[in-house]
Amino acid sequence: MGQLLTSWGLNSTQAEVVRGVVIAIGIIFLAWLGNWITKKIIIHIVAGIIRRTKNEYDDIFLKKGVFNNLSHLVPAAIIYFMTPLATDNHTVIVVVNDFVAIYVIIALTFVLNAFLNALGDIYEIIAEKKGYRVTIKQYIQVLKIIVIITAVILIISILLSKKPGNILAGLGAMTAVLMLIFRDTILGFVAGIQLSAYDLVHEGDWITVPSRGVDGDVLDINLTTVRVQNFDKTIATVPTYALIQESFINWKGMQMAGGRRIKRSIYIDMQSVKIVTPDMLNRFRQIPLIKDYIERKIKELDYTQEDNQYTVLDGKSLTNVGVFRVYVENYLRANFRVFKKYRKEKFVVNGIEIERFVIDDPEEFVKELGAGAKKFLTRIEGKTVIKDVTKFLVRYSDYYMLENNYLYKIRKVKKTVIRKGAEVEVEVPEKILVKPGLFCDDLTLLVRQLKPTDKGLPVEVYVFAATTNWLEYEKIQAELFEHLLAVLPLFELRVYQQPAGSDLHKAIL
Repeated sequence: MGQLLTSWGLNSTQAEVVRGVVIAIGIIFLAWLGNWITKKIIIHIVAGIIRRTKNEYDDIFLKKGVFNNLSHLVPAAIIYFMTPLATDNHTVIVVVNDFVAIYVIIALTFVLNAFLNALGDIYEIIAEKKGYRVTIKQYIQVLKIIVIITAVILIISILLSKKPGNILAGLGAMTAVLMLIFRDTILGFVAGIQLSAYDLVHEGDWITVPSRGVDGDVLDINLTTVRVQNFDKTIATVPTYALIQESFINWKGMQMAGGRRIKRSIYIDMQSVKIVTPDMLNRFRQIPLIKDYIERKIKELDYTQEDNQYTVLDGKSLTNVGVFRVYVENYLRANFRVFKKYRKEKFVVNGIEIERFVIDDPEEFVKELGAGAKKFLTRIEGKTVIKDVTKFLVRYSDYYMLENNYLYKIRKVKKTVIRKGAEVEVEVPEKILVKPGLFCDDLTLLVRQLKPTDKGLPVEVYVFAATTNWLEYEKIQAELFEHLLAVLPLFELRVYQQPAGSDLHKAIL
């Protein structure tokens, strides 16, 4: 090319400059062509192979752009190795190589960032399958920060022609400034470790942070902030460290228990509370839910219809509010949701009180699990019990689970969920339902009187609705108290209600 240019009338210097420019243009074209071939052909072929594999994890590396970012290394390599063909000038070669090195560092930073994103998504899919509740998002973000800081130091060292160690030594004097800049990051990292170690909160949990007016579902937990979607569909952000420094409520326990608490009182007008008369007893005997109770109390209290007397013995008597409480409790029990489960009972062995799960049907129990289950059974006070529940659950974790202090019979069911854009098939335990209902029979049930107030006698219902869905919960709660208010007159009770303006107006007239 130099001889050709010289033959065209150019001197040797001019010919050398033109030759260098032409070769530089050719190198740039080859770099573009290499990048195009890599992205459009090679990566396209690789993507086709990946999509045809049964492994779902390699698709995530493709989706996150790991291979696309790797393609930037091809033009960088072409320019680096071919620059000496365009010029013999050492200074130009050094400058070009420095810029190529900076370009490679930036490209590798994007590659590592995409790779870490893919690793995070893969872990979440595996965690969904295996039921892991530990998140690694905060650790991924810390690694990203380390990669970026390392890249910045390397770029600065290239631009200043200094060794990276010297740059780090200079940054030591800026430690105080860096601590100030990365304060939230450092606090968030430490808080993230604590949240993960103590299993305090996860994505999807319903949390309430009273000090910040936050009440909703956790959308994302990252290094510095927790994003929460409130129930009014607004998005709130809370510093990650705030969940450690301040008090918050996590409703996950309620959701895992499978029931949501109803705690509400009806205020009874105390002037309507009275001793039950024989006529009232006869009416109460017609109510199926309390018929047995009334019959039993009639015998206990020596009630005789012949002389129409209601005798109070030993200071005991029936009141209409007491019968109403029994009715409410029996009404709740009649609407229990019942799972197949075993309860604990207390026994005294060698003077020591112990608790064991009692197996009411040992033959069926052994038939379901096989003869190997016999070694976990023993007899105490004429009852069959499980003698080592810990080893039993390890051996038969696919058939039974311990929750709410009950031993539940379960079956494993497969569900398909979408996690990070990928369909994941997970296996989850499902309690075996014996009887559907509105209220939980395995959680606390109380119907009690509270301290009388100037608003009347509070009769509180403390029970758990057999759902964690907000709409269903409100419906169950509303229907329960609508029913109780409607049946109060049957017990000759009145609800206390402060007089309204219309009531005062009627009284005056």
